[in-house]
Amino acid sequence: MMKAHVREGGLAFWYAVLGGIAAWTVHLFTLSSIDRLTCNLGGYAWVMHAVTGVTAVVTVGAMALSYGLFRAGGDDDAAGSAAGRLRFFGMLGLLLGAVNLALILLEGSYVELLPRCGR
Repeated sequence: MMKAHVREGGLAFWYAVLGGIAAWTVHLFTLSSIDRLTCNLGGYAWVMHAVTGVTAVVTVGAMALSYGLFRAGGDDDAAGSAAGRLRFFGMLGLLLGAVNLALILLEGSYVELLPRCGR
């Protein structure tokens, strides 16, 4: 039953589990870094929206891979088996991805909802 498209321990495996955290970190640092630029020059709010969209897509991609891991684990919840590990890491990736997607979208909404430059 263990026909995962992702090899356990490989780059794609860790992207599935930790991709949402990495995307949220990039989103947070990018938006905070270009905030002053949008204040001083104006007209760069689209960059913030683009970063929000790209990081959200990256997170959804990681969640899709995590779902594949979860399904590859089948119904095996045994902690010592390879299928049980895949199922656990799939669930962990889905949870982390959902939390980080919510953070990305909430932070992205600040671009339009909060006034910039102390106005």
